[in-house]
Amino acid sequence: MKRLIILSVVALVGCASESIDTTIPEISGDMIREHMQRLASDDFMGRGPGSDGGRRAAEYVADQFEAAGLQPIDGSYFQDVRLIGTTPKASEIELGFSRGGASVSPDYLDDFVLWSGDPESQAVEGSGELVFVGYGISAPEADWDDFGIDVAGKILLILVNDPPAPPGEPELFGGRAMTYYGRWTYKYEESARQGALGALVVHTTEAAGYPWSVVRGGWSGEQVALPPAPDANPVPLQGWLSYEAASSVLALASLDLDELMTQAASRGFEPVATGIQVDARVTNTIRVVETQNVVGLLPGSSRPDEVITLTSHYDHFGIGEPVDGDSIYNGAYDNASGTALLISLANAAAGLPEAPPRSLLFIATAAEEQGLLGGAWYVQSPLFPLANTVAEINMDGANLWGETDDMIAQGAERSGLGRYVEARAAEAGLTLMPDAEPEKGYFFRSDHFPFARAGVPSLYIEHGRQFRGKPDGWGNEVMANYTANHYHAPSDEFSEDFVFSGAVQQGWLILATALDIARDDSWPNWFEGSEFRAARDAMRPGG
Repeated sequence: MKRLIILSVVALVGCASESIDTTIPEISGDMIREHMQRLASDDFMGRGPGSDGGRRAAEYVADQFEAAGLQPIDGSYFQDVRLIGTTPKASEIELGFSRGGASVSPDYLDDFVLWSGDPESQAVEGSGELVFVGYGISAPEADWDDFGIDVAGKILLILVNDPPAPPGEPELFGGRAMTYYGRWTYKYEESARQGALGALVVHTTEAAGYPWSVVRGGWSGEQVALPPAPDANPVPLQGWLSYEAASSVLALASLDLDELMTQAASRGFEPVATGIQVDARVTNTIRVVETQNVVGLLPGSSRPDEVITLTSHYDHFGIGEPVDGDSIYNGAYDNASGTALLISLANAAAGLPEAPPRSLLFIATAAEEQGLLGGAWYVQSPLFPLANTVAEINMDGANLWGETDDMIAQGAERSGLGRYVEARAAEAGLTLMPDAEPEKGYFFRSDHFPFARAGVPSLYIEHGRQFRGKPDGWGNEVMANYTANHYHAPSDEFSEDFVFSGAVQQGWLILATALDIARDDSWPNWFEGSEFRAARDAMRPGG
């Protein structure tokens, strides 16, 4: 029997009762270690969506949910997810630039990656003028428009991230924090709305938040996507171009990329028609990818139709381009650790003497690395209506380096969910910190975001950076080293040096927050001014 930790906590404002149940079950660090080591092993071959290793990883998680005592939904622990796998043929990818008799032909993978926007297209090719459109943003509410000319049929060159906020407008586009306008996904979506033939995003490590090797590894093999909606009209040619390659291309028109970047940071920026001709071609092989979200339900004791979802993605990149002779992308920290934590929280919650009034739905999502696809699929085909989904809490990366004095709760400042996590963090003596790297837009980069975008109040609870017993800045150095050397690389592997006391600490905060929401009877909402408030109000009129 699991030992229970009884904690005293001041009742949250708006809770159903003055004497709220505060029982939080113990979370096992040994269990997190065991499941992480297993999921990150070569046996699962990197857990690629649609692969044998990915299927066996899903079965492993389902077995753990069942062993914990979670219930299946409609007799199954699986929610089938149908995706389209598109693999570009490297020998048939072409990207060339020319002007006035001079030309530049960048090298595939070293200088650029390119794919077709329609995942069901076997081949796409085209030619058009290269137009530099700055950050590629159309935001009337910010009086910002990078599309002052007709760019239909053009190939757009776009900067990643948001424009920097000027001193006179320190909160423009979130200030230091990235908004959705800064995400590369938005750049392609807006290019499609503008009728462009192609969109090439310029990569710099500082702006993107990761090195070119991540772009190369992430877009060099099979790309997996949701089947396009009947009315979808994605930009046909999509890709990334390295900073160095983009600079060489613009030199064909005697243009300087650094000068253009400076111009693009101004609201008065106007797109630059370069006169450079772009010729591009992509040929693909296509297959249907069958994968699964793994789901397990702890039914609520009195209001089972009101649901809190807890998510963590179990997939990674599978087998990919070898690095130092290793082609298995094990994804230990990202995200065998988070999945192991999810399993451990499921075991802890299922061991409670009495279930909370509201239900907890544990979801190990598929195909997160391919664009949050498992989360997006669930939101499109929810097992419980989104209007009855009280909150979503996501975990992506469990603490492997020790306890911290702080914790990061992405989205706590955006909705009424913040008060729950703030109260429990204070009780545990944790300083709740804002995003350590807001410019990298992590709020938009994990599986809570499809829920948030659909209107469900969402949190993404990360471990902190202020490690106990370590000097100031040590945690930031650990994460910087991980990003530079192991993120989306085969070297993200399990190590016997990992410690799990910090993962237990992180898991406690996640589970305590989820249980407090599940034991409450209020319906938290996004704050006024949030870009997600309208969607929530539409699904729950009158609150």
